[in-house]
Amino acid sequence: MVAPPAYYQDSFVDHELSKNLDSTFAFEGPEKLLEIWFWKSETDVPSEASTEGLRAIPMESWVKILDLVNCKILSMKSGKFMDAYLLSESSLFVFPHKVILKTCGTTTTLACLKQLFETVKNYLDTSIDSKNVYKIFYSRRSFMFPDKQVHVHRDWKSEVSLLNEFFSLGKSYIVGNFASDDHWYLYVGGMEEEGEEEHQQKGVVTRHQHKVVDQTFEILMTELDPQCAGKFIYSRKPGDEAENENDDLGHNLGFDTMVETELDSIFDPVNVNTHLPSPSLSDLSEDDDDRDQHECVTTSGDYDGVSQPTTKATNFEFIHDAFAFTPCGYSSNSICSNVKGGYYYTLHITPESGWSYASFETNFPFNESSYPITHVLCKILKIFMPRKFSMTLINEICEYDANYQSLLKSDLLLLKDLGYKKHEKVVYDLKNEYHLLYMNFEKI
Repeated sequence: MVAPPAYYQDSFVDHELSKNLDSTFAFEGPEKLLEIWFWKSETDVPSEASTEGLRAIPMESWVKILDLVNCKILSMKSGKFMDAYLLSESSLFVFPHKVILKTCGTTTTLACLKQLFETVKNYLDTSIDSKNVYKIFYSRRSFMFPDKQVHVHRDWKSEVSLLNEFFSLGKSYIVGNFASDDHWYLYVGGMEEEGEEEHQQKGVVTRHQHKVVDQTFEILMTELDPQCAGKFIYSRKPGDEAENENDDLGHNLGFDTMVETELDSIFDPVNVNTHLPSPSLSDLSEDDDDRDQHECVTTSGDYDGVSQPTTKATNFEFIHDAFAFTPCGYSSNSICSNVKGGYYYTLHITPESGWSYASFETNFPFNESSYPITHVLCKILKIFMPRKFSMTLINEICEYDANYQSLLKSDLLLLKDLGYKKHEKVVYDLKNEYHLLYMNFEKI
């Protein structure tokens, strides 16, 4: 078994690619987002496979997979719980049990599926098959330049047809005003939860009361404020070299931009009292002895072997990887280094006038922290000041989700504080006990 570079070093940078990469002719900001859960959790990775699960796949294998997508690895940061690859077109996140691939431009995201499953079989589990993965999500915003797309990505029906060839029990959705140029597509599939069908027949919904719920929160922004977008336009030219051979201009400038725009501090502690108690972080803290840096989470009892905390005071610390493209554009990955669960946030910006676009995505456990989801939403909007934006939240249903409820009612906050008018609000109950919340706004 060959371990990935993440286990030999904490980071990797392709200096030659980052020096010469030219984004002059890049145009399509909206990304295709593919998330495949091969197993339910990292503890469900087959015993005959490496304990690192998918993280045991070597980098050269990921390179071959990404070649089919038409993108390259710029750099990689490795944490205790996941590996984050910054790509020439967006990002790849690898966990022991799941993979998240997000690519923009004219990338052919779904063209890698066959190679991906062959690679997983070769390195981990010969019994794995696309038809028996735990779950799969594929989503994207409507393209700005759909005629420029290639492969199946020219048409949503073609994408769904290919996905159905690989995955079982797939369902597809078109969310929002299809007649507009701003709507959203979603495909979900995978195995049904055990007993879910029987529960549905009885009218019973199992609530996730005693575990951290899975969720993905996205903000998709267009027509950025020109002054805000201008911070992601650079004078650096392709081929420019750093004075120090160990430096990398694209990454150095990317991190400087991240600090200047405060994108490195999205989840810095805030003094708010808008949250309610909810389960979990006692089971998440990585180092019990690290109590001088992070307030310890105490517990009030055990339910099904999972401790219930009485505080949410843990600070989330992030490892950042950012890149400034030439002549413009920006991408960054940030992965949590001190809390179990594999939490990340990622941003991608194409600032060109006429088709400016920015995206923010995270799986941050809002219910298990003191960070209100509406605070993060407003913070991102103030950085980019888009004329239009959509936001999506896909999350497992839980007994009481304060952040879901606050986001559901956020249209009043956004109108009052930032001057955004809601055009649409859509709520779906998806398979495997997931909610989808989609909202679309425009500046007035």
